[in-house]
Amino acid sequence: MVDVGGKTMTLHCYGSGNPVVVLESGLGAGWNNWANIIDGIKREVRVCAYERSYLSKSSQQFVEDLHVLLANAGLKGPFILVGHSYGGMNVILYAHQYPQEVAGIVLEDILEPGYAARYLAALPPETPNDSPDLKELRRGWSTPRRNARGVDITASSEQSQAVESLGNIPLIVLTALTPFPEWGDIPEQVKARLDETRQAMQRELTRLSTNSKQIMSSTNEHAIHLFVPQEVVDAIMELVQMRRGQ
Repeated sequence: MVDVGGKTMTLHCYGSGNPVVVLESGLGAGWNNWANIIDGIKREVRVCAYERSYLSKSSQQFVEDLHVLLANAGLKGPFILVGHSYGGMNVILYAHQYPQEVAGIVLEDILEPGYAARYLAALPPETPNDSPDLKELRRGWSTPRRNARGVDITASSEQSQAVESLGNIPLIVLTALTPFPEWGDIPEQVKARLDETRQAMQRELTRLSTNSKQIMSSTNEHAIHLFVPQEVVDAIMELVQMRRGQ
């Protein structure tokens, strides 16, 4: 239990050895969602996962929380940051604001900064014959989005989208074989365009660093760390070994 500016956050750390790996969950996932990854690397390196304080409501606030949490817990960087889904936007923003504290990044099938506008642009012009699902997609991407806990996903997307470069921080983009959203009852050609748009956004994430690569997962499941955890373990350990070899 760590005090973070007057609020208490829970941090779970296992193993020993540098660099310390910090796991950043997707929305709605607790720290123990990372159990497979923790078990896979704790014999090789120190790994930490934590519970967010949902008193905070956007990536910028979560980044500030994490920065204080790590400092007050006495953890020393630079860290390997691993972000899944929404957590990837937090990781990008953290690395931009505290580059000296980051030794490497794994972006695991993340929610891409600026995703809403890109998806909207991939949709055909609105017609009276649009299915309810297509109308809902268009509405959802046209209006500010918050989750059940009040997290401002739209603001988080804008905050992380403003990051144009992370310099040469080692970066691995781990992407599921096919996009994770269930598009619903919409024309197949529209689904194909949305799929292509998301894969393009995943590829473009590598532009954030001059020292980056993309790895395609063997699964089409969004939570790669749950279905093929070894792929996430391998990506993390590649960055760990890279750091240790410097």
